[in-house]
Amino acid sequence: MVVADGPAGDVLVWVLAQFDRRVEDLDAGADDWGYANRPIRGSTTTSNHASATAVDANATRHPLGAVGTFTGAQVAEIHRILSQVDGVVRWGGDYTGRRDEMHFEIYAPYARVAAVAARLNGGTPAPPAPGSGGHATVKRGSTGADVALVQRYLGLKADGIFGADTEGAVKRYQSAQHLTADGIVGPATWARITAGLGGPGAGTGGGGSTPAPTGTTLKRGAQGPAVTALQRRLNAWYPAYSHLTADGVYGAGTESVVREFQRRAGLVADGIAGPRTLAALKL
Repeated sequence: MVVADGPAGDVLVWVLAQFDRRVEDLDAGADDWGYANRPIRGSTTTSNHASATAVDANATRHPLGAVGTFTGAQVAEIHRILSQVDGVVRWGGDYTGRRDEMHFEIYAPYARVAAVAARLNGGTPAPPAPGSGGHATVKRGSTGADVALVQRYLGLKADGIFGADTEGAVKRYQSAQHLTADGIVGPATWARITAGLGGPGAGTGGGGSTPAPTGTTLKRGAQGPAVTALQRRLNAWYPAYSHLTADGVYGAGTESVVREFQRRAGLVADGIAGPRTLAALKL
C-alpha cells in the first residue's frame, strides 16, 4: 500500500496499525488500498487517493455503499482511534451521504496533521494496557485528545495540555476513588473514568455514577443520576463529538449526542436512550 511521504502518511499508517490491532485483522490479500490516480467513484471529483492521503482497509469486507459492515463495538473503537489523532482523519462510515466503511482519509490542514504526526513519531504508543479502554497513559507534559478527555471529565478547560492544574485535579480524583494519587492517568484511572465513576462534585466516597436500572428509557426531560452517568459515558468514550455538561438533565444537547451515537452505532437514531442504546454504552 502506497501512502504520502510525510505527516499524512505517518498518521494514516498509525491509524491502520491501530485498526489492525484493535478493530479487525488487515487481510493478507490485495484489498488494502492506498494511492490511486482516479476520481471518486461515480464522480468527476479527484479522490484523496490520488494524493495518497486516503486508504481503504479490508475493502472486500466493507464494500462501497454498504452500511453496518462493522459491529457497534468495532464502530466505537474506530471512533476512539480517530479521537487519538485529534480528528485529523475522517472515516467513510461517518459520511452523511453514500457510506464508505472501508475508507479513511486525511481531513485537516497540513499544520494540524503535522502536529499529530510529530506527536506520534515522538513515540508511537504501545498497545493499550488492560483496563485503559484503548487510551494512552498520560501525565504532566503530555498533550492531545486523551488529555483533553481527562480535562473535560474533571471539569477543567480542555486545552489538551497536561500541566500543573490537570495534575492536581487528577490527584484529587484518584484520592476520591481510592487510587494511588500520583497524577498519572494510567490503566486503573482510565478504568474509573471510562466507567463514568466519580468526576466533578462527586465527593470522596467513590460511589460514582448510578447506571440506569434494567429496562430504563431516558429521553428529553429526564433528570437524575442515570442521565449523569449517560452524559459522562458519552463524554469519556466519544470525545470527538460529545462535550456535554454532566448535569443530569436530558436536554436538547444530550438528545443530539445520543442521536449521533446511535447513527454511528447502527441503531435507530431517535435520540432516546432506551435499553438497546444503554446496552451498547454498557449502562
